[in-house]
Amino acid sequence: MAEIKSTLDLIMEKTQNMVLTEDEKEEIRRKELNGKIKGWIQQYRDNIMSLEAIKSEIQKEEKDRQVELKKTLKKESIQRIEPDEDNTKSFQLLEEILGINKDSIINMINRFQEMQDTEKINKTNEMKNRLNEKGISGTAVVPNLDSDKEWNGYYLNLKKEFKEKIKLISDN
Repeated sequence: MAEIKSTLDLIMEKTQNMVLTEDEKEEIRRKELNGKIKGWIQQYRDNIMSLEAIKSEIQKEEKDRQVELKKTLKKESIQRIEPDEDNTKSFQLLEEILGINKDSIINMINRFQEMQDTEKINKTNEMKNRLNEKGISGTAVVPNLDSDKEWNGYYLNLKKEFKEKIKLISDN
């Protein structure tokens, strides 16, 4: 009677003579590295891992790998910065582990917030005027910006521009 082979046995037979190219090995290593860094950042943000633990993990690696880890850490930390959220943890990673000054990023965030606030005021006044024209007025009338498609489009575009600018910093 013939032996019944498992799926794993069949796969092993078919792939036994296959060898990964150097590019494939490098891609696997890069994905592993990105996963490791993302894990560290998330654990740090969740207060599970300290800055000292991250520094220690980096120092355990070979010198050339340390450079790559720091480059990836920089990219991931900067890309997690949101202009309308608390970025303290990202700034701590950038400053204390990578020695990167956060001032230019804070200036970008401040510019984003100024533009957002200015447009928010303009849009709110515009919505109040439209309501007033319809006979709806009073101190209790508060326009709902979240329901306005123009405002949402402006906000999403402003945030997209911010993310594009911050990506340029992470790529350098």
